[in-house]
Amino acid sequence: MTPSTCFVILFSLYVTARARINPLMHTTQTRPRTTFISPDVVAKACEPSSDNALCVSVLKSQTISDVSDLKQAAFVAIHAASGEAVATSEMIVAARKREENKGVEEDAIEEETLEDCAMNYISLVEILADAASALLTGPETNVMVEVKAAMTTAETCEKSIAEGKKSPQVEKVAIKNEKVRKLCANAASVYNVYATQQ
Repeated sequence: MTPSTCFVILFSLYVTARARINPLMHTTQTRPRTTFISPDVVAKACEPSSDNALCVSVLKSQTISDVSDLKQAAFVAIHAASGEAVATSEMIVAARKREENKGVEEDAIEEETLEDCAMNYISLVEILADAASALLTGPETNVMVEVKAAMTTAETCEKSIAEGKKSPQVEKVAIKNEKVRKLCANAASVYNVYATQQ
């Protein structure tokens, strides 16, 4: 098991533990939880977003928390970015593993690009977990710092992709990375709305 796989597993356990402890993330075990989503909160949270449709979709389609205030909206936006980052990290690890199992010499440029992005995503997943933790337990001043750091990390992966070989595997990573970058930008925007109302 690679270090990145271990980290993803540990992060998943961390999120699960928080879901049981923190009421903001609590879900019932016996049936799907019905969440309350305030249209007014969604409209206010998403108003300044550069991608309003994405923002509204993220807040309306989630099931982890009510969205009855701006803090909950910020949490949901960060959680969406975090979930996509974990999925992207797992995809990169799986792509690298498939290449290793082929038993053929890998393309050095493709491998370097995937390796760079794998390392970026180990950091990115941790950064977003720290952002969610700061929002829930403080200090809240760290939230925007962490979300901006996550965006920068996604952009670093994007640069590696731009400089590398455009193989099918790398193209898939590029698509996922762009989605993570947009979700991080959305999380920053929603959090900013919350922070300015304090």
